[in-house]
Amino acid sequence: MGIILRKLNASDEQAFLEGAKEWEGESPHWYSFIWTPGYSYSEMLKQLEDDDAGKNLRPGRVPHTMLYGFLDDKIIGRLSVRHHLNENLRKRGGHIGYAVAKKYRGQGYATEMVRQALTFCRALGLESIMVTCADDNEASWKVIEKFGGKLEDKVWDDEDEEMIRRYWITL
Repeated sequence: MGIILRKLNASDEQAFLEGAKEWEGESPHWYSFIWTPGYSYSEMLKQLEDDDAGKNLRPGRVPHTMLYGFLDDKIIGRLSVRHHLNENLRKRGGHIGYAVAKKYRGQGYATEMVRQALTFCRALGLESIMVTCADDNEASWKVIEKFGGKLEDKVWDDEDEEMIRRYWITL
């Protein structure tokens, strides 16, 4: 598949800024939880390091590692691994959340990113992980089910006003 899922480093700034253009017209959180135009790349890297280490976490956040999917030196998606769940993540979000830029969807990249993320989760010592998606996001729930995801239930999300599927994957 050729996709590499990894943390950003200082030499990735241009690829990161170019990748952000792929998300124009969509919610910016699909690409990054913290970066916005005008926010310095080095500040973002520091925040990502802190988030990974569980330091200086913003309210309601848990330690998490942000990984980006690189294909031929281009960022085509991102995946966040939450090291443990809080109440909010138990309802929506789970241990991993992922997104692939629109022009790269439907080509198996999300599947490969999740496959690599499961190895990362095992290395964190997790034995099972929760993964959630919107009930109408068939592409996402098919990815989850490819990895043995067992549907626990469906719950209503008041914030986004949609039904959410909650799955567990045994590692």
